[in-house]
Amino acid sequence: MDTRDIRAAIIDAANSKAAPGTPIDLLDIGPRLVIEMNFTQDEVVNALYAMQSEGDIEMLSGNRIRVL
Repeated sequence: MDTRDIRAAIIDAANSKAAPGTPIDLLDIGPRLVIEMNFTQDEVVNALYAMQSEGDIEMLSGNRIRVL
């Protein structure tokens, strides 16, 4: 699986639940990514850490992220 696919899926899922810049709970988008889109939890976690290090998202307390 191309990592760009999961990154795009994370951003799309987050933006479908809240406006960019608004914190979103990962529990609101996790089922879509894992169950509906068939990404593994490891793929999601690895993509989140990569996206944070590249400045695409900010990981927040309370299991939330903010798309930057």
